[in-house]
Amino acid sequence: MARRDYEISDEILDAADRFVALANELGENASRDWVRAGVMYVAARCNAFTWITRDDDSGQTVDHDAACFRNEYESMSRENLKEIEPVYRAAQRGNPR
Repeated sequence: MARRDYEISDEILDAADRFVALANELGENASRDWVRAGVMYVAARCNAFTWITRDDDSGQTVDHDAACFRNEYESMSRENLKEIEPVYRAAQRGNPR
């Protein structure tokens, strides 16, 4: 697999695998768009709750929080595409990596 530009702990990778498994399960009876919207909604809801219940008041505005979330999402999305796409394409050609 391609090298990541950031480190992710094994615990987070395991949790991500569990979320993906749930998304795949939900996708057995729902469209990809529905599953994707649900996952994005859950991420936004979790981040909103975390922001509202934070221990410190850093003076961060909702707009700043949204910009940070948007930037992190874009970064993570690009990194996942860079990591997953070659593996997926190789498997399609019958050359699993």
